[in-house]
Amino acid sequence: MTAGNKFPTKATPLAALTHAIAQLAGARDASDVVEIIRSTARGMIGCQGIAVIRREGDLCHYIEEDAIGALWKGEKFPATACVSGWAMMDRKTIVIPDIDREPRVPHELYQRTFVKAIVMTPIRPQDPIGAIGAYWSTPYEPSQAEIEILAALASAAATAIENVRLIVALSGALEDAELARDELRHRVKNAYLGAQSLVRMSLGKAGDDAVNRIQALSRAQSYLDEHISKTSGIDLADLIDLEVEPYRTVHGRIGVDGPRVQIDSSRAIPLGLAINELATNALKHGALSMEEGRVAVSWSNDGNLLTVLWEEHDGPPISTLRRHGEGTELLVRLVERQLNGALQQVFEPTGVRCSIAFSVVDPTEARDDISAEMI
Repeated sequence: MTAGNKFPTKATPLAALTHAIAQLAGARDASDVVEIIRSTARGMIGCQGIAVIRREGDLCHYIEEDAIGALWKGEKFPATACVSGWAMMDRKTIVIPDIDREPRVPHELYQRTFVKAIVMTPIRPQDPIGAIGAYWSTPYEPSQAEIEILAALASAAATAIENVRLIVALSGALEDAELARDELRHRVKNAYLGAQSLVRMSLGKAGDDAVNRIQALSRAQSYLDEHISKTSGIDLADLIDLEVEPYRTVHGRIGVDGPRVQIDSSRAIPLGLAINELATNALKHGALSMEEGRVAVSWSNDGNLLTVLWEEHDGPPISTLRRHGEGTELLVRLVERQLNGALQQVFEPTGVRCSIAFSVVDPTEARDDISAEMI
């Protein structure tokens, strides 16, 4: 093999390579990768043609090119019968300074082209998925720098293609997760409705407390489903309004007041259930059981500790049942075990005063299954 005239390379090939690698790092699909190779490779090494070849089983598919004349874009050749196939099978770069002096070259394929010299480098040599070919119009001995630049571009392309595959896989996984979440949401909603119907059929009016608790959990879960994907937290005022809304139409009034506070979803459900439990108790035994009764719900936040205050006014005398009933025990479990907080209840002559305090920093995971405790 004899060396021909040397073509001048681009003035700053390293800068061009660096720019191409940066572009490849941002590629989001395979067509981006191919286009970046096609549009940048010629300028790096000063050749007259570039081809991008994809391996398809035992065939080599010439999928894109940038050249002074037509090459083989769109055509497929057996890997054993073309230079790109040899590079992939041998897993190394092949340099042919003069195709007329290389007996293995299928000359009939080159007679209709300008090609007289070739450098072919595989993409991902350890397990080739394609190749990049550089072509010159006269016999030419490429420099080691030009060969290494083409190999570096092929290596960057291999990394970019792997990144694209990961992006596609992750996108598919996210779509599957969204579908699964929608299906789960639908099933949970139906489960709540079924549980309510079953309790009503089995217990009649005696099951009202259980139904109310199921409905409270359902409302809180629906609110979380709607908002958790849109925000980083749950607005406390919205959550409390959601839980006390069913009780606003009965005797008495409920006031809600406090600064804007966001709480995480792991705390929103137990807090919502606690508020619902207080409202249910107030309706059965407390201020909301009387026409003149009132309830004030407020909260304060010192940055680390959130304190929610439930105050009843103008209600009936506090009964022993309310002091030690099942509702009180549920409140203790919700606040102390689920919120990892502190519960204080004061049974004053004018009504119950309940304080729920918990940390809004570094939330701990819920320790028990809330649903099992509610029913």
